[in-house]
Amino acid sequence: MMKTGGWTMALWLCAGAAMAGAPSTLYTAQQATAGQALYTQDCAMCHGAKLEGEAGPALTGPDFSSAGSDNTIGGIFSIISQQMPANTPGSLTHAQDEDAMAYILQQNGYPASTTPLDYTTSLASTTPLVAPGK
Repeated sequence: MMKTGGWTMALWLCAGAAMAGAPSTLYTAQQATAGQALYTQDCAMCHGAKLEGEAGPALTGPDFSSAGSDNTIGGIFSIISQQMPANTPGSLTHAQDEDAMAYILQQNGYPASTTPLDYTTSLASTTPLVAPGK
């Protein structure tokens, strides 16, 4: 019984440590709103209306934004900016790339802030994409 409690405490501490390293705010609400409209128009046909994945991979859930996913903010942002949308890769403006990423972050539980998501900083980010509570 004590061993189980120890494991529970160890898992809780590890989860807390992972969360401490994850940024809590990365984008503005306005960026996420613009990103939702962009997503609906250019992304949902492949990634699903709820980011659940269809022809393209899911953009939410444990395979996408958990500690074991190996995804980073910069890695996903790089894919968005250079390879999306699939039918016209790299055709989005920097602002549209930022908005799309903001919407994905919002849908993965990251809260909005007053500081906008920045193209250059996001592209270079090595921060793991671990949604709050995952």
